[in-house]
Amino acid sequence: MTGATGFIGGHTAARAIEAGHEVCALARSPSKLEGLRAAFDLPSIDQVVGDMTDPAAVAATLEGADAVIHCAAVVSLDARSSAQGIKNSIVGARLVLHQAYAKELDPIIHVSSVAALFQPGVGALTTDHPPSSAGYTYGQAKAEAELVARKLQAHGAPITIVYPSAVIGPPAGSAFGEASEGIARFTAAGVIPTRRAAVAISDVRDMASLLVALLEPGHGPRRVMSGGHLVDMDLFADIHRDLTGRRFPMVPLPPSALRGVGRMADALRRIVPINAAMNRFSMSVLTQWEGSIDSDLAAYGVEFRDIKETFADSLVAWHEAGLLSDRQAGDARPDLDPGAAPTPPKGFQMPARVVLSRPFRSLGPHIVPRFHRVVNRLTRGRTLLDSSAQPMLMLFSTGAKTGRTRQTPLGAVPLEEGRFLVVGSNFAREDHPAWTANLLANPDAEIVFHGKRTPVRARLLQRAERESRWQTAVAWYPLWIQYDAATERELRLFELEPVPEPDDS
Repeated sequence: MTGATGFIGGHTAARAIEAGHEVCALARSPSKLEGLRAAFDLPSIDQVVGDMTDPAAVAATLEGADAVIHCAAVVSLDARSSAQGIKNSIVGARLVLHQAYAKELDPIIHVSSVAALFQPGVGALTTDHPPSSAGYTYGQAKAEAELVARKLQAHGAPITIVYPSAVIGPPAGSAFGEASEGIARFTAAGVIPTRRAAVAISDVRDMASLLVALLEPGHGPRRVMSGGHLVDMDLFADIHRDLTGRRFPMVPLPPSALRGVGRMADALRRIVPINAAMNRFSMSVLTQWEGSIDSDLAAYGVEFRDIKETFADSLVAWHEAGLLSDRQAGDARPDLDPGAAPTPPKGFQMPARVVLSRPFRSLGPHIVPRFHRVVNRLTRGRTLLDSSAQPMLMLFSTGAKTGRTRQTPLGAVPLEEGRFLVVGSNFAREDHPAWTANLLANPDAEIVFHGKRTPVRARLLQRAERESRWQTAVAWYPLWIQYDAATERELRLFELEPVPEPDDS
């Protein structure tokens, strides 16, 4: 498998193992694969560390395999990364599919997308529609990779091309997928911008079952359309009103206006960072989608579950991950565990479009910590520039190499009994921050929180315990989900526990 640490790929890997298959994953991050294994309580998963654009890594993954599922691809809707993303998707598809065909694997499953075929005005999509040039970043990458797969099919390669729609549902470890996060943001807003729009939605668990069912060899080239449910805005609003108890009012905006907003967003994105999901392509799909004519999935023993069940489970998962607040989840919020950690209060939070922007992630590591240190010094340690919804503490750790005291301002998650969670997000850079190495080498440290200095002992959380506490962490700081998705490393999560004062008696 490629893409096993992603949303669809993670669920598919888990489903394949449950069905008795032996999985070897090509993945860049062993820690993310371990997080997936822990999340689904799976046995160890064979892995080749590498990238789908690396011929040697692809060859090593396919060695001894009977079949392949190629899930990896560019998943960003952000035009700023389009050129490299498209190139990687095409190179990866060519390497994986050609090498699998040369090794006579059967079947070779290529996970494409309805976005690869989308063209305004062509009607409901079928597997006979040609790849489209109307795609934008994600759609274009999928369309170009689709051409690679179809050319091999024309030569008789036993490639099965599958066309999912917008896939939502419970996460695979910490992965939700671009479409799921986009619909979660749409749900959080609580306003339907137009009545004349629709989106195709399927459940990630059903998609995983379909991909595993397609592993049966001997069927030759085939294409499987799996667009799922066509959800118009009236149905979307009705389901969400029923599940959350919120209003979800509709704005009578014409579809052409939304497409215009998408074009304006594309132009503005070249100057300032804004929501990447808002662009010409996504607005065209939303307002001009005419559905798909799905293949007979019952032939593979798969039936898409009721769309309301999918949304109900998704709302719970989005709330647990911090993508929806208590108010936004409404009645869909499950009963709270009385022993759970404190939940975040309402208050100011730094806008996602700012924190996730390239300028902030580039300049932030050099400016933000210094700024907080200045504020901390001017207030004599009484405060940092934080809020009740995004509290911060000052960490005093011992340098792993120098032995000197290092002062680091950190976003903090308050727990019971004076404990805290801190996350090594490092502005989504690929290197772990230095303070995490300091705590690994010297776990005894001190913190200042709201002016009070406390000695603490740091403990790195791993496996199941990390997964549980991670949900608590992102409830306070939802942006850590995007930071985690933006880097291949697993963000280090520490629990800081107060050290009792020595008894002088």
